[in-house]
Amino acid sequence: MLALFKQNKQFRILLMYQVFSGLGGGVFSLFMLLSVHLIYQNPIYTGIAGFLMTAPHVFALAVGPVVDRRNKVSIMRITTLLEFAVLALLVAVPFQDSLGVGFMFAVILIYAMAALFEAPAGTALLPQIVEEDEIMQANSLMQIASLAGGIIIAVFLFGVLGAENMENFRLIYGMSAVFLALAFIFGLFLKNPDATQEAKAKPNYWDDLKGGFNFLRQTVLLFILIMIVARAFFAEIAYINMPMFAETHVGAQGYVLITVMGLIGGILASSLVSAFGDKIKVGQLIFLMSLLGGLARIAFALTLPNSYIGGLAIVIVYSTLLNAYGIIIRSLIQKIPPKDMVGRIDTLTTTFAAISITIGALAGGFIGSIIPVVDYIFIFHGVTIAIIGSLTLLVPSMRALPRMNDIKTDDAKEMTTAKEQDNA
Repeated sequence: MLALFKQNKQFRILLMYQVFSGLGGGVFSLFMLLSVHLIYQNPIYTGIAGFLMTAPHVFALAVGPVVDRRNKVSIMRITTLLEFAVLALLVAVPFQDSLGVGFMFAVILIYAMAALFEAPAGTALLPQIVEEDEIMQANSLMQIASLAGGIIIAVFLFGVLGAENMENFRLIYGMSAVFLALAFIFGLFLKNPDATQEAKAKPNYWDDLKGGFNFLRQTVLLFILIMIVARAFFAEIAYINMPMFAETHVGAQGYVLITVMGLIGGILASSLVSAFGDKIKVGQLIFLMSLLGGLARIAFALTLPNSYIGGLAIVIVYSTLLNAYGIIIRSLIQKIPPKDMVGRIDTLTTTFAAISITIGALAGGFIGSIIPVVDYIFIFHGVTIAIIGSLTLLVPSMRALPRMNDIKTDDAKEMTTAKEQDNA
């Protein structure tokens, strides 16, 4: 991983851009949900906030052809600047005192619409600036850097604010705005390798979209999409209720510590995947991570109410497995399609996942208001993770996936053949 960082200047710049963009967006997403919960103490409002964070991504499929055809770096610069403006507005306006929850909902929606373009542009840019067999290492290194930064920021916020002042959201959102400003500055130094070819290409967005959908439908990516959608729905139900679960057992400061433990797990996952991700066949790896992740989620729900330290330790285990799974899935989306189709595949996947998440967010708010013991939600979430992962063993094309570095774009035909065997 370090050789990739030293030898590829554009990757170094993209890495720094993604780190600061991820810090800004991550702090915003984490504390916006928590702030809505703490200020209004209404699970329905928390569910709506989660819904608005994801709702624009339902239309991500329309963004894919634009990302593939246009200058990805320009898209990243413009959207980051818009995200910065939204955060600066959030810091300047007294939303808690005068404008209320409606203003907070509006900020969430605008931010989510900007992120709708930024994320797939970065995903599509990476395979253009690193070699095909370096994609998984690049994703791992980017996650390590982002999560390490996240831990530092979370510890800093906890140290500055303390357990009694975790509701000082102006300082938190101001820090997010600074990170996004830094991301924009690094974005100015990025170059888009395919800008010339993209300028010459005649756009036909509808045909591009159909081509992306047909590719997804005819390869193993279809089954990966089904798995993503199913996991996203149940994960969102748990996510919406995490502030209430944490406040019930460990308080608002415990919510931050749970997040920090999750970041530590993410770093461990990145290191683990980089070192051993190519040693096991991908299908077997996905099954193993899902099964162990489900068991860890159940153990977390049962342990945290009785043991603070034990619950935090299990969070690290669960997050390690969850983030390793995420790196594998993201690398597959970047490796299997042709480079000029990555944006479409990514946004098509995002659209279907977003539909599932938005429904899960609303369901999570409703379920959280009627379930007498919030712990049950997390136990059920762990069961669903294990079941979904186990079902991958029933799909021949998933079982047939080789090790990650043995997967090439040219293998799409073989994957299509395996998909036809699935249908048979």
